[in-house]
Amino acid sequence: MFPLTWNEISDFNLDRYLRYGGLPPIYLSEFPNEELDAYVNTYLKEEIMAEGLIRKLPPFSRFLRSAALVNGEMINFSKLANDCQVPPSTVTEYVCLLEDTLVGFLLPAWKESRKRKAIRTGKFYFFDPGITHMLAGTQTLDRNSHLYGKSFEQFIAMEIRAYLSYKRKKIQFSYWRSTHGYEVDFLIGLETAVEVKASQKITARDFKGLKALEEEKVFKDYILVSQDPINTRDNNFHALYWEKFLDNLWDDRLA
Repeated sequence: MFPLTWNEISDFNLDRYLRYGGLPPIYLSEFPNEELDAYVNTYLKEEIMAEGLIRKLPPFSRFLRSAALVNGEMINFSKLANDCQVPPSTVTEYVCLLEDTLVGFLLPAWKESRKRKAIRTGKFYFFDPGITHMLAGTQTLDRNSHLYGKSFEQFIAMEIRAYLSYKRKKIQFSYWRSTHGYEVDFLIGLETAVEVKASQKITARDFKGLKALEEEKVFKDYILVSQDPINTRDNNFHALYWEKFLDNLWDDRLA
């Protein structure tokens, strides 16, 4: 099971979800910070330690915080190991543990681009933005901050991942980044490329990653998801308000 999805919450509040996540006891709580703190310290740390899945709690706690601070970024095992003061092999074990317990997941890189050389490193995401913020020590989530944009991207990633699982879609979920810095946040199979921006007003510049990927002539549709309420279409390039995108996603009509 995943956290609550957008269409499972009758009175959905995006800003609340981005700050506190979608775990039912937390999203619906009058005291979400207290619930998050209890979840992180009881389950992520104490129960995992009690099950014998880790040998020492302090380095694992340092790892959780360091991983939360780079949530949604390409994973650098060596840097995480330095931050946690453990060998890189231990960080690899920790990441596998989070995947096995469904607390996080690695989003693989799509490496088949021919026009531009692709980076091969995966990105790591925790399964819920509220958990990410609690681990990272986030106090506030400002609308105009980079962290807000990362949380919005994480939210869309969670929705796509839940959709693929619940709808039993056996297609790859990945991302693309070239060695020269062009990037597209999410690729759904070889059909749809999705770029996510928290902007309330998009510009032509926001399409640069999608435009670069389109040169590969692989994907069918290129979608920019944002908080701009104006939906537009130019051939196979779409700009969709996030609610419209999720409507289309869950109704199996992205194109």
